[in-house]
Amino acid sequence: NMLLFRCVQLLRRSQSKNQNVGYFCNISPYTLADFDFFGEFVHFMIEKPELAPNLIFEFAQSTVADRDDDIERQLSRLAAMGFRFSMDQVASLSLDYDALAERHSKFVKIDARTLIEEFDAPSSHLDIDVIDLKRTLERHGIDLIVEKIESEPMLLDVLDFHDDYGQGYLF
Repeated sequence: NMLLFRCVQLLRRSQSKNQNVGYFCNISPYTLADFDFFGEFVHFMIEKPELAPNLIFEFAQSTVADRDDDIERQLSRLAAMGFRFSMDQVASLSLDYDALAERHSKFVKIDARTLIEEFDAPSSHLDIDVIDLKRTLERHGIDLIVEKIESEPMLLDVLDFHDDYGQGYLF
């Protein structure tokens, strides 16, 4: 909870210096489960709509799958104010892209190795190819971020996915 507020402080400081910087702020399942804290936090954020363009709330895929109606209502309130969401720690690309878009997810982060393995596996269960993945994400207004790019050969492999962003030790 303290890290969440620290992220907001850093964002406000960068905005006061007229820096247009985006922050991905990971929200743990424990923070979401703390209904009192999270409700107060959402109320605080609604009073700060100027933060919305630069703050993306990030949730693990497993957390996204387990959200209840109260959490959904709180996140819908944030989304109505212009806040965006990201899903990380994606274990599989067999996703409900319509549901992600409806839940205001604008980014999907996937580990480079997981992405490569999903498409290189001869018994891949995906009903989508690399180009269709990118088109599907674009159609839903979602950007692909490939993370944990650690070597030049890995970078060359992920460039075939036409991802929007990459991050990792290589950079």
